[in-house]
Amino acid sequence: MSSVRQTLEAPIKKVTSLRLRYKFLLIAAIALLIFLLSKGPSPGQNHFVYLADSFLHGRLGLTGGGENLAEMVPFNGNYYVVYPPMPAVLLLPFVAVWGTTFDQALLSVILAGFCVAATWLMLKKAGSNQTKALWLTALFGFGTCFWFIASVGSSWYIEHVVAVLFLTSAIILALYGKSNFAVGLLLGCSVIARLPVALSFPFFLLLIYDQKNMWMPRVRQALIFFGGLAIPVGLNALYDYARYGVFTNIGYYLIPGIQEDPFFQQGIFNIAYIPRHLHAIFLQGPNVLPDFPWFQPNWIGMGLFLTTPAFLFIFIGAFRGGWRSLNKKAALAILCILPPIITHGTVGFTQFGYRFSLDFVPFLMLLTAAGMRENLGWTEKVLIILSLLINLWGVVSIIKFGFVSF
Repeated sequence: MSSVRQTLEAPIKKVTSLRLRYKFLLIAAIALLIFLLSKGPSPGQNHFVYLADSFLHGRLGLTGGGENLAEMVPFNGNYYVVYPPMPAVLLLPFVAVWGTTFDQALLSVILAGFCVAATWLMLKKAGSNQTKALWLTALFGFGTCFWFIASVGSSWYIEHVVAVLFLTSAIILALYGKSNFAVGLLLGCSVIARLPVALSFPFFLLLIYDQKNMWMPRVRQALIFFGGLAIPVGLNALYDYARYGVFTNIGYYLIPGIQEDPFFQQGIFNIAYIPRHLHAIFLQGPNVLPDFPWFQPNWIGMGLFLTTPAFLFIFIGAFRGGWRSLNKKAALAILCILPPIITHGTVGFTQFGYRFSLDFVPFLMLLTAAGMRENLGWTEKVLIILSLLINLWGVVSIIKFGFVSF
């Protein structure tokens, strides 16, 4: 028995003895392999491939068939992509080589692998031990709706993957106390993938406050942070001005038929939409069928805590009073990001889970870690494994077997 245990422990010891950078790359590679195995076909809605092609040819509007994609904005004789452009920026080298035939979902899964590794590094720096960090990293990558979103890689989904990567990277640099200019720059790159992420900035300001013990250094570092943030945000404002003649993205209001859409009868944003989001987050369940397989993923979505039961430890941590200063900052960031999400007319469908949660999932992971014991017990492990199985069910049901079709 001891020889068997030694045989099993040998490769684990080799892995744990690796340098940090090699562990990071190993985790990213393993995650990428899983994402590649679960990846769907090239998405039909690949706006960012066409947008990258337009950028390469000195245009802002889409041509070559891209103008026929969903939710395109016709304006002054051009067809514009309404979504923030960061995924298209990352696609530039790939489209430069392979053109508009490049599979947008392939970039999605590549970036997703780095998201998983970045989450591991964030959790380690936040104080989780090696075993706990690995369990929680698996939870993020394959026990949340991130798995499904990354594997599909359509235009509505890849923007979440890009936002998670840059937001998590910004958190890591901030935790290490590195350049606040770079932290702001990374956060800005996340913002121009998913605009609501901008409202997480208090998290970073509070970290700056803690890292400095006098007001002048705090103010100086805050200005440096905002200087980095201003670059991508400012470039995005110029991008909007070049398209619409204003420095804000009015494209959402110009989508043909948006005013008549039954989900936007009270505007694109309205507090009247909050109840539908609360239902989606806490109560929305799967479709119940009369025979096998008895349950089917709900295309509207599924509750956050039904999709990822391990997130229940967020509340356990709060009730135990185990939140450190960092966790309180993470909770504040979530509360800051939520308003534009829960006042939006739709809850994010079509989707598996509640995809808008990915705008703040790095903060959810920090709070989940705070709610779990440092040496994970069977309760933590059971809920993590259950989360993995639920999301495996979603990925297989939709992507591999088409039980719910696009």
